[in-house]
Amino acid sequence: MYRALTIAVAASAALLPTGCANMWDAVTSRKFRDAPFKTVGKVISPEDPVVVLRADPPRSGDERAKAMHRLKEPAVNKGTQEDQDQILEILTRSATTDPSPVLRFAAIEALGRFEDARVTAALMTAYQTADGLSEAERTRPSGPDPLTVIPVGGGASANRAPTRTGVDPGMPLKGPAGYAPDTVSALRCRCLESLGGTHKPEAARFLATVTGAAGPDTVVPGSDDPEIRQAAVRGLSNCRQPDAVVALAQVLKQEAGKDVILARQSHAGLVKLTGKQLPPDPEKWDGVVQAGVVIAPEPTRIESAIQNAVFWKK
Repeated sequence: MYRALTIAVAASAALLPTGCANMWDAVTSRKFRDAPFKTVGKVISPEDPVVVLRADPPRSGDERAKAMHRLKEPAVNKGTQEDQDQILEILTRSATTDPSPVLRFAAIEALGRFEDARVTAALMTAYQTADGLSEAERTRPSGPDPLTVIPVGGGASANRAPTRTGVDPGMPLKGPAGYAPDTVSALRCRCLESLGGTHKPEAARFLATVTGAAGPDTVVPGSDDPEIRQAAVRGLSNCRQPDAVVALAQVLKQEAGKDVILARQSHAGLVKLTGKQLPPDPEKWDGVVQAGVVIAPEPTRIESAIQNAVFWKK
């Protein structure tokens, strides 16, 4: 019966225009073997994500991540202020402190869909803590740990034979802390793209700092990573604020003739935000900034598709 049900559900999933991936994940999971009808039922009629995220004891990481992907902002979907505050607190905590990078990513994406003014600060904190380190590890001074050096003088440890590195063999060694560099980069990129969607002046200023447009005196972690800088430019291109135009014009000026990708992205963002079809000439865009920035009406999906097509054709 189990095998027949699996084949039937999988065949049905293959015919569905949407939700196929979720259905396939369900029928190939361990939960399907234990409770097939209940597992499929949750795919067809998913549980309220607010209920999943509020559950005590907490649900599995997989359930919470999927709930975050389905989540809609309570305040703009007939939820109460209590719902809004509690869900925002849960997402902020997950985005900034959760040990799972998968849950952090899901929380960052969910925050990027919120209109709440508190989201900007939460995403900036998520960016700063994307290394996965604890506060103690982040503030620990660099250099050798004095506790791992064999002491000079008496004591039991003094009678042990020192190793070639001078580390006491009786002391446990710790492995690398925090996330892998590519994970940190992916989390930071998603934070920057979500920040652009907030359309807040403080978000534009933070994004400008990451691109280097704010000047050499203000530096944030990751600003030397080309992929992170590209994500910051993408965020600026979606941030409908005059500060974003100023920052993009500065990036174009700095990268013209140097970084082709950043220069092209910044030019596309300038065209998108201002509606001005000017060439990628830093002097012309500097003139736009000096004259006073006016953000153009947001383009429709069709207009955006045409602009993208023209951009890539060039």
